[in-house]
Amino acid sequence: MSLIKIINRRRSLRFNSIENVFNVLIPFLKVDEVIELPFHSRGVFDRIKNIWFLRKQKAKLIHISGHDHYLLWYPFQKAILTIHDIEALKRKKGLKRWLFQKLWFDWPISNAKVVTTISDFSKKEILSLGNYKTPIQVIHNPLTLPISYTPKKFNKVKSRILHIGTKANKNLERLIQALSKLNCELVIIGHKNDKLLNQLHKAKIDFTFKSNLSNEEMVEEYKACDLLAFVSIYEGFGLPIIEAQAAGRTVITSSVASMPEVAGDGALLVNPYSIEDIRNGITRLIEEEKLRETLIKNGLKNIERFEPIIIAKKYQALYNNL
Repeated sequence: MSLIKIINRRRSLRFNSIENVFNVLIPFLKVDEVIELPFHSRGVFDRIKNIWFLRKQKAKLIHISGHDHYLLWYPFQKAILTIHDIEALKRKKGLKRWLFQKLWFDWPISNAKVVTTISDFSKKEILSLGNYKTPIQVIHNPLTLPISYTPKKFNKVKSRILHIGTKANKNLERLIQALSKLNCELVIIGHKNDKLLNQLHKAKIDFTFKSNLSNEEMVEEYKACDLLAFVSIYEGFGLPIIEAQAAGRTVITSSVASMPEVAGDGALLVNPYSIEDIRNGITRLIEEEKLRETLIKNGLKNIERFEPIIIAKKYQALYNNL
């Protein structure tokens, strides 16, 4: 029988952040196997088949790396559950929200030996759902991309601004409005839609959409940009913050949720609900060279907290303890 197995969700081209997190940790962890679920998390039957598949995996300890919380509908003897955030629950209302909380949080958490989560903010969010007896431990995400400091002369005339994600919480609509009076180039990593395209054309912004990029292509986008605009209204962590800091790029991010915790002193914080505040923050970064230099320096220091070997040691200590 194996001692420790990490369980990943079924692979998808559109979602891979959780897999990237644990892929960089594996070389530093003493685990026996990393298993990918055979079915996507769609419908009752595929989920039950995933649970049945997991029941047949003999291990002293399983670690469910995230997303598929429902795997702990079945009370495995020793299981760690990583919960990244409760954003999916926040999008639901009424009976649907109540049922989702029971099936995706209350029941799985009660069947876990330990829950880990990726920020103090996410821990508070989880605890706001109920008075859980299961211990909840914060272990931050590691830096996942093979990215290093690459100096670049800042383009003050027409700054290249990188934005990642097009889901509602990414706050792209307000960012577009904030940039409407600025001479810049906006590079959006994510899937475009008619609504966003109409807003971009109306704001008269020079923009480019890119999607399904490899890790190597993402590294090149960080190197090519002048600054990262990551003004989300909700994030359990916010990996782009530390990825941009590692590349030596200026970061503007939100003063809410987990972003201040992750960014440290290496980003300019703004109110993500204020278009004016976002615009003023970006204008400051374009115009104030000393501010940019300070943030870049602080960012490079900040990412030391998120080195994969440091994060892996925290998971390994948890495995050993159980």
